[in-house]
Amino acid sequence: MQDYNTIIGAIQMRLNKCPTRSVMDRFQIGSSTLNLIMSRYKALELTIDELEAMSPKKVENLFYPQKNLQRKEVPLPDFQYYYDRIHAPNSRVNISFCWLDYKEKNPDGYEKSQFYEYYQRFVQENYGGTKISMAVNRKPGEKMYIDWVGD
Repeated sequence: MQDYNTIIGAIQMRLNKCPTRSVMDRFQIGSSTLNLIMSRYKALELTIDELEAMSPKKVENLFYPQKNLQRKEVPLPDFQYYYDRIHAPNSRVNISFCWLDYKEKNPDGYEKSQFYEYYQRFVQENYGGTKISMAVNRKPGEKMYIDWVGD
């Protein structure tokens, strides 16, 4: 979906006979996007002045209706179940195995990267993130800690 400035600017440049390549380079869009914008502009049968008089949201919705942006509804996995499996005592389960298990049960469900993203959000919201640290109460000079890097 392109924003208001891209839509109006691309139309203005094409109406002023600017080369397609110049418009694509200016707005960082592909030829199919430019063709889509121009075909929808012609189908609307509005002038550029009428489009500029409209609110940006209205123009964006004219060119990219919400019904075209709807995706199938996929319910979120039970991340608490997967979190408990990963953190169970003596568990060898990791997030990758959980995703494979999820895909077996839901073949039309989320793909790996989206599953990982939603899982990380779940952990962040419910358990404060994945980076856990603990303060060490100690007396300076009592013990020496060595952090070896490499071999």
